[in-house]
Amino acid sequence: MSIPGLHLTQIGSGDFLLEPSRSLNICDQDQLIERIATRLQQARASRLYYDLAEQAIIDPVYYAWLNALARTTGAINVRMVCVHMQPTAAFALAQFTHEIPAFETALDISGWQRTEQ
Repeated sequence: MSIPGLHLTQIGSGDFLLEPSRSLNICDQDQLIERIATRLQQARASRLYYDLAEQAIIDPVYYAWLNALARTTGAINVRMVCVHMQPTAAFALAQFTHEIPAFETALDISGWQRTEQ
């Protein structure tokens, strides 16, 4: 299943890596989230790593997208962990959030796995 604007790759038993491209259009969030959730359910995923390496800034619109996706994946029992968040994105995110995000964060995939043990 191909989803325009992102790469969704299985990287381990139950682990998936979502890499958004610059062409990702989050205006139609519902359809995107439905396609991602369907793919994760079909593969019996347990974790989704969302790679933020190319996202220099997280604004309220992008934050709402991340939260909506994380809440949906949580509803299907898939944990979402955002990895590779740039310092500028983290700073921007800290400026406007006053709640705990629906997603977890880690420096990278191996860093998150170490904290799980």
